[in-house]
Amino acid sequence: MIKYRNSVILFLAALLILAVPLHAAGFKKVAQAGMSWLTIPVGARAAGMGNAFTAIANDASAVFWNPAGLAYTTGINAFFNQTRWIADINVNAGVASYDAGSVGVFALSFMSMDWGTIEGTQRADNSQGYVETGSFSPTDWEVGLAYARQISSSFAIGGNLKYISENLGTSLIGSFDNPTEYTAEMSVLAFDLGTTYYTGYEDLRFSMSLTNFSKEPKYISEHFSLPLTFKFGIAMDVSRFWAENSENSLTVAIDAIHPRDFTERLHIGAEYSYKDMIFLRAGYKSNYDEQDLSLGGGISYNFGGIALGIDYSYLMFTNFDAVNMFSFNFMFE
Repeated sequence: MIKYRNSVILFLAALLILAVPLHAAGFKKVAQAGMSWLTIPVGARAAGMGNAFTAIANDASAVFWNPAGLAYTTGINAFFNQTRWIADINVNAGVASYDAGSVGVFALSFMSMDWGTIEGTQRADNSQGYVETGSFSPTDWEVGLAYARQISSSFAIGGNLKYISENLGTSLIGSFDNPTEYTAEMSVLAFDLGTTYYTGYEDLRFSMSLTNFSKEPKYISEHFSLPLTFKFGIAMDVSRFWAENSENSLTVAIDAIHPRDFTERLHIGAEYSYKDMIFLRAGYKSNYDEQDLSLGGGISYNFGGIALGIDYSYLMFTNFDAVNMFSFNFMFE
């Protein structure tokens, strides 16, 4: 009983250390970052848990959250995600990973944005101040190569090198008398790094990740930063406090987020599992102007060496329609 009580106190204390200072920080934009589409969540499992996934990531989708989580995958994995984001923006992403045994785990990933068709204008010296230039479709995409390895039974590290490209179309810049045509097209290499450490007490673990670290791309004459983000996460199956080797589990996770362009944020999530086949999830994100609650669920089944997982999440917004997200996982042993 004493061990149980002390463990609970230790776990709750760690959560409070994370929660108190972040909850006190009000929503505030503190800087600028470009290519903000890189912060759109990828993966219904993670999104259903309120993005509290840094210490949870242990499948192919870990590429987008904490690449160290790839080290806990086995065999060949394939992951696909489709999201109809706010304003009818479509997000598609996928990962293929391969476990090379003691060498480590390798993965290839992609993410692409479909912004739809946008009516273009250019400034002009007329009564309206602009002329119509017809429709265009911006293009944004990234491809990545990731590697992860378990250094020991309790520690894993991973990294992801990605090539990011953006094309916002062509416009005229300069004076009305002598304008210059400019194509807002840019590309940049970026890195994601992550670690995961299992403490040895039950499955309590801590994780850290740094995403979108790169040089600053240039737009006309101004340089801008990518949405560089540091995350610290903690997670544990708290059902072990009252039941060992149960068919039910309840994993609770908290992520402390330090983004470049906002004050600190807090993500809280939970995942209930029955026999590792049926999953229910819920999450909450603090210090956002639009997002807060999220819900989700999933199923997983093994067909004789081929495991299939289907996940769904429902993300609530204040002034936009809710977002539905679907993900599919395939594992070949």
